[in-house]
Amino acid sequence: MNFSRNRLVLSFFLLVVGSASLLFFTLHPFSRGSDVAEVEPSPILDFAIAEPEIERIEDVFPRNSTVQGVLLEFGFPPGAIHSLIQDVRPVYNLNRVVAGHRFAIERFADGTFKSFEYHIDDEEYLLVGYESDRYYGTRQRHNFEVLVEEFYGEIQNSLWNTLVSQGETDRLVYFLHQILQWDIDFTLIQPKDSFKLIVEKKYLNGEFVKYGDIGAVQFNSGGRTFYAFLFENPENGKKRYCDEKGNAVRKAFLKVPFDFDPRITSRFSFSRYHPILKKRRPHLGVDYGAPPGTPVVASAAGAVIFAGRDGGYGKLLRIRHPNGYVTSYAHLSRIEVRVGQKVGQGQQIGRVGSTGLSTGPHLDYRVQDKRGRFVNPQKVSALPSDKPVNRRYWKEFVSVRDRLLNRLA
Repeated sequence: MNFSRNRLVLSFFLLVVGSASLLFFTLHPFSRGSDVAEVEPSPILDFAIAEPEIERIEDVFPRNSTVQGVLLEFGFPPGAIHSLIQDVRPVYNLNRVVAGHRFAIERFADGTFKSFEYHIDDEEYLLVGYESDRYYGTRQRHNFEVLVEEFYGEIQNSLWNTLVSQGETDRLVYFLHQILQWDIDFTLIQPKDSFKLIVEKKYLNGEFVKYGDIGAVQFNSGGRTFYAFLFENPENGKKRYCDEKGNAVRKAFLKVPFDFDPRITSRFSFSRYHPILKKRRPHLGVDYGAPPGTPVVASAAGAVIFAGRDGGYGKLLRIRHPNGYVTSYAHLSRIEVRVGQKVGQGQQIGRVGSTGLSTGPHLDYRVQDKRGRFVNPQKVSALPSDKPVNRRYWKEFVSVRDRLLNRLA
């Protein structure tokens, strides 16, 4: 009797399974012309794994702050801060963070550390991560978006005011000065002088960060036009500026011994009324008025032959140059080189003062030729410059020059 009951149960089970199978294949048929059934994905399994929530904090290091103090402020344990600094030290010393430089901290929702960034400079940042119970640091380069822009300007009262009024920064004024300092005496710039520039601008996350290379400059001043084209030597990759004829823009002497546009208070003259001695006498140099402590640079490479006090000149420096010329820098408040020391062109050698016979802070700058005769510093121009473009690379230079000239036009 039990056997009959079991057969009855088995028959009923097979009938149910058969009916369910028929219903399934009726509702889910095979694809036509295929041996594989097309099955709808289960909505229960169709989901994405949620990303962990990350908190990001961005700021700059305040004045007189340390990385220890900043991380403590954001809740990092002292032991973890010590380990982070020590582990990363072979890559970068975080004890040398600079006020005003940016940093970023990332951590997960539960407070655990994810990363730390420190912007070393305009080009690099330090990225710190954590893995296998140890912090590790790598130096990364910013991924800039570089745009090349051309623009034109007409001098109103100064180059600085003209560029800044166009939305540029004083850094561009400085870079332009560095390129033209051998040809242009910026103290003689007049209204209606003009310039054209081709310059790289670097952006990060849509914000301007810094200038790149200035590709070309055209400067019109006093009825003359000056050009400077950036040319990269195909052999060694070194870059320098050349004029339209392939001559190096860099000359033996700077037009003025400053890194900015000074103000002329007295010019070269064989008969000038002396404001202290109250009589006329030669003034065989050019006086540049500038605030006390303003850096003075060597107008050419050479060796210091005098450094000390010299009567009415006050604190005085003299430098002899390889071409036999001698330059003098008088009334300094501070001398920063010594006799016998070799200096490079543009190297800081002292600071503006008012020592000796002087009515106010200024620099008395003088130039003597090979025979010891004083010459007007503003007219010292026909002096040797760096070597011109090598004839082997003339075609390459002409190609670069003509392309840039077309863009300037």
